[in-house]
Amino acid sequence: MARSDTMQATQRPRQRVSPVQERSRQKLNTILDATANLLVQQGVEATTMLAIAEAADLSPATVYHYFENRLAIFAALAERTMTMVDNNLSERLNAFAVSNEQSTHELLQTLYQLYHQTPGYVSLLTALRAEPSLQALVRESNRRIADVICEVLVRRTSLALRRAQRLGWILSQSCDQVLQEALLSTPEEAQALLEELTEMVDTLLVHYIQNSKNSALN
Repeated sequence: MARSDTMQATQRPRQRVSPVQERSRQKLNTILDATANLLVQQGVEATTMLAIAEAADLSPATVYHYFENRLAIFAALAERTMTMVDNNLSERLNAFAVSNEQSTHELLQTLYQLYHQTPGYVSLLTALRAEPSLQALVRESNRRIADVICEVLVRRTSLALRRAQRLGWILSQSCDQVLQEALLSTPEEAQALLEELTEMVDTLLVHYIQNSKNSALN
């Protein structure tokens, strides 16, 4: 991470303007898509504002009109990806909550694949880890998923709300850490990590579901 970026980003970086017109939204997405492709092809250090402008076929002034620096672009790209993945996962978790399924294997595999297949996101993890101002995005994503996990636990078990909230937070944090390591690992190690994570989550889920059933019978 460039020193100038870090010094400028004492707070979470944000884009300068929020486009309303379709043409402006298209330009913003063009900038984000170009950044994602550069991250894949050249890595974080080479993804400068000038390189992004050139890849997006826009003038540097246009890019600076939307974003004050590359950290702001990284933040917007990460937020776009996390929101897409979180929405997808939330839908799957809500379906899981009303089903009789007791294994989270498909959920965790889907979550991994969604992040892994999104252009630039694995490279972007380097920036997310190295830059404190971007960590707020990770925390926001974890909070969203923790709320959905809490709802699953409330529906599938007899846990009190406060305890379900606590467990939702623990599971969200744990899954995030393992998934980040999986995304930065070899495919073989990634699958090994996902298998261990699935076994851990499934064991906890079965435990709480079974305890709820036993309590209902007594």
